[in-house]
Amino acid sequence: MNYGFGVFGEIMKRGFEPDLVTVSTLVKGLCLEGKVFSVVEVFDKMTEIGFQSTEIINGILINGLCKIHEIGFAIELHRRMICEANVIHYSVIIHALCKEGSVDEAIKMFFEMIGKGIFPDVVVYSSLINGLCGLNRLKEAVEFFDEMVGRGISADLVTYNSLIHGFCQMGMWREAIRIFDRMLGQGISPNVVTFTILIDCLCKRGKVGEAREVFDLMIRQGKEPDLITCNSLLSGLCVEGQLNDAEKLFKSIVDRGLQVNVFSYNVMIHGYCKSWKIDEAIHLYQEMLRKGLKPNTVTYNTLIAGFGEAGKVRTAKKLFYEMPTVGLSPILSTYIVMLNGLCKNGHVEEAMDLFKSLKSSKYEPNIEVYSMLVDGTCRVGRLEEARKIFNEILEIGLVPDVVIYNIMINGLCKKGMLVEADELLVQMEENGCIPDCISFNTIIQGFLRENDINKAMQLLEKMRKRNFSPNEAVTSMLLHLVLVDARYLAALQSLPNVLQERSC
Repeated sequence: MNYGFGVFGEIMKRGFEPDLVTVSTLVKGLCLEGKVFSVVEVFDKMTEIGFQSTEIINGILINGLCKIHEIGFAIELHRRMICEANVIHYSVIIHALCKEGSVDEAIKMFFEMIGKGIFPDVVVYSSLINGLCGLNRLKEAVEFFDEMVGRGISADLVTYNSLIHGFCQMGMWREAIRIFDRMLGQGISPNVVTFTILIDCLCKRGKVGEAREVFDLMIRQGKEPDLITCNSLLSGLCVEGQLNDAEKLFKSIVDRGLQVNVFSYNVMIHGYCKSWKIDEAIHLYQEMLRKGLKPNTVTYNTLIAGFGEAGKVRTAKKLFYEMPTVGLSPILSTYIVMLNGLCKNGHVEEAMDLFKSLKSSKYEPNIEVYSMLVDGTCRVGRLEEARKIFNEILEIGLVPDVVIYNIMINGLCKKGMLVEADELLVQMEENGCIPDCISFNTIIQGFLRENDINKAMQLLEKMRKRNFSPNEAVTSMLLHLVLVDARYLAALQSLPNVLQERSC
């Protein structure tokens, strides 16, 4: 490239005027090497000798600078150019600005070109619409879309894909479908990207039936789904527990000439674990290894969580400690699923050892970790230890949430320590944590169990004032109370619909 730049200099020294091919080749080469200042130098030298730059050369200069993300220099050159700018110059700059998230700057350029009498084309509008959708500024994106149509400019595939993606990002699947239908009505054929965006959005919103309809339409239109499309639908099916259909789709991926990847396996493994089909999950894991696919952290987290939930702690531990042997280190979420499995299955000592290991790692335990430990120690009746862990939360500056307060209240109630549980209910509110339906149901159940009916009634009244309703357990105890002692019927009737309302 240096040699080429030297030859260009020699041409200039000898008084020859470089032609379009020479300048274009040099600028492209300099841009590829990221030599921004050299590009500007070429422009300055051409200007000094009175070289009449053309729209094409100017376009090459602007495009080259934008491609290497030197948009500021591109705009500067654009301002200094003698020949008139055209829609292509503006289009390149607006596209580059939108791609980098500088949409407001792009809009300024848009109005500048309008002011100069240069009319935008579909490429300019599509860039702005895509940029605005990327920032979730859908209202403005739709306004530009309507303006474009009002100018008689037909939207193309890129425009529609941008709008559909924008609505999907916001979970507005009905609006996305409406745009999709409009696109079909305009005779524009969706591509794989269009279908994949819609399928992914519908699956994430739990609309798997609609996603399958879009998938079937895709096939009917002769568009072959790619792996991303299949993985999106696969994920939706597994989340909804439609494992039979997920298995068929998983097997059909290979039939379509595609190669399943780690993501595909992770989705299926998660589906099996969620449905308590642990044997099938581990079978897929072993199949991954046989095929030479390397499991990632998501694979291990899913399996550890699945085995923990199934009570197979030994296998969960084996997988946890196997991770370093395959080049993976447990991350915070890995510790969390392992701790959860240990605590839920009564392996509190091992959970405490793992907690110490976590504290000595680069990860800081969060409130979720502490909640699990408090729950685990409460489950096995080690209330004093639970208290110490709870107090440690405050000491290290973490803010207890309603979940951990509820766990602690439940632990105290089970031990019959109702006065302390009641004090904690008051304390949590004083600390800015508002008790929820579970808080009240837990403590009311505790007082009813200990036959402290008056206190239970006081709390029930407070609960009602917050528009909470008793759960099934409390409702059953209240009904039993009325049957045993009719004196409480009046008290219950003073709480309108307490036995009829839906519990939380």
